[in-house]
Amino acid sequence: MNSVVEMRPSSIGHVDVWYCFTDDRRLDSRLSQYEAMLSAVELEQYQSLQHGSNGRDYLVSRALLRTVLSQYCGLAPENLSFCANDFGKPELADNQGLGLVQFNTAHTSGLTVCVVTRGNDVGVDVESHAENRGVLNMADDYFSALELQALNRTSDEQQLEFFYRYWTLKEAYIKARGEGLSIPLHDFSVLLDDQGEFNGFVGPESDRWDFRVVCKNVNYTASLAVGGSINSVAYFQSIPLSHEIERNADEAFDPLSSPMGSQRNNVVNQ
Repeated sequence: MNSVVEMRPSSIGHVDVWYCFTDDRRLDSRLSQYEAMLSAVELEQYQSLQHGSNGRDYLVSRALLRTVLSQYCGLAPENLSFCANDFGKPELADNQGLGLVQFNTAHTSGLTVCVVTRGNDVGVDVESHAENRGVLNMADDYFSALELQALNRTSDEQQLEFFYRYWTLKEAYIKARGEGLSIPLHDFSVLLDDQGEFNGFVGPESDRWDFRVVCKNVNYTASLAVGGSINSVAYFQSIPLSHEIERNADEAFDPLSSPMGSQRNNVVNQ
């Protein structure tokens, strides 16, 4: 691979949301290239999953992360290295992000997401929707009293949709904090308005945190949390090492949106 990388500009308060549908058949011809960019640790993890249903999802998620971050760090995807904090949150190693690039990833069946911003902690969570309402029983164990009261006030038709919004917003916050399950889920509350949009936060440093539900369709819910104001969000659908296209908020995460016709060659020229 040729390591010609064009830097992508970014700014504090702006978040880029990248995503890839991992069952997209256009990925098939690229899988060997994705495997070649993995570190030894990633390769071992991939090989342990390769014969199960999660192997492809893992491989594509790492390829998306590496090809995306290469655009912000000025390094080829295979030259990026990662470390983890004391709670396991991934970070760029050796100051490769110049101390400013902040990122987080999430994946669920059929979809992987990577978010990038500058300067502020960031977390993202994505969930594939279950077809039954049994998941609502989890709310008693993980939601705060304020969240449970609000969820119970919603109509039967809205409850499952709102559940996933609360769940992903809370998980995104936990991931952004980077302290794992040392943060009790009952000890903070994310507030939604009647339309299910973020409406407030009750918890530590409440004035610091901002939230956004970035995907809310029939198949998936995804949310992000940022340790600072979210001034703008951009959405990019990607086939790593091949195509990427910017989507508007209404098109994002819709597998039936217009085909990906634009191609960028600046990530890694072949």
